[in-house]
Amino acid sequence: MERMQECLKGLSFERIAAVDGVNYYGPEARDVSVNATAATLTKFERACLASHRLAWTRLLADGAPFSCVLEDDVIFSPNFAGFINDTAWIPTGCEIVKLETFLQPVMLSLDNLPARDRRLVKIRSLHYGSAAYIISRSAAEQLLAVTVAPFLPVDEVLFHPKFSKLHDAVWQLDPALCVQAQRQPGAVAFDELQSSIQPPLFKNKKSASQRFMAEVTRPYRQFVDGFSRWRFEQCTRSERRVVPHV
Repeated sequence: MERMQECLKGLSFERIAAVDGVNYYGPEARDVSVNATAATLTKFERACLASHRLAWTRLLADGAPFSCVLEDDVIFSPNFAGFINDTAWIPTGCEIVKLETFLQPVMLSLDNLPARDRRLVKIRSLHYGSAAYIISRSAAEQLLAVTVAPFLPVDEVLFHPKFSKLHDAVWQLDPALCVQAQRQPGAVAFDELQSSIQPPLFKNKKSASQRFMAEVTRPYRQFVDGFSRWRFEQCTRSERRVVPHV
């Protein structure tokens, strides 16, 4: 809290106490090689979604047109406050702006709109992370309605075009203003940025025969994945790249 108060000095903000995953239900961990479902969501993923639902509910009660939702391990760019104090750069019809990058490749539209000294691009594939985003009242209402029964982690609810009904109104700020401490090399050296509730997700170990078959079929899978990506880029006017944090 002390760190966030210092980072957000000069900005009006409200702390919302997170739902503690220890007191939630669900498995302790999930195999990351398997897609998340309502049955496989960990207690911590459920609690994280519940925490964001509290923030969306608070926006509706507040009456503001937008809210910026931040998780407490976020690292900020120096000009973060300039974007938050001025909403004129948010285009009409925009429901969600992702301010964060996960520093992993993601499909993004080639078409873009100016946003102060940056640009806005549309997210065309899953972009992980829910540490920093701006959300409209309309989006908050819709997301609260569809997440009454949890079925996906919150970042997939927000930023996966396959699942989000708002996907054409979801934009990425590029370069990003924020990054999670765990994604920023060296940042997690600070004790207060260490997660105290969520154990690492795991990946089931493959048998020797499974590893052999994976190696034998690797060139074919790489070709198919590459061709599919190329077709997707051509059809959607998009490109696969990493959103930087500046």
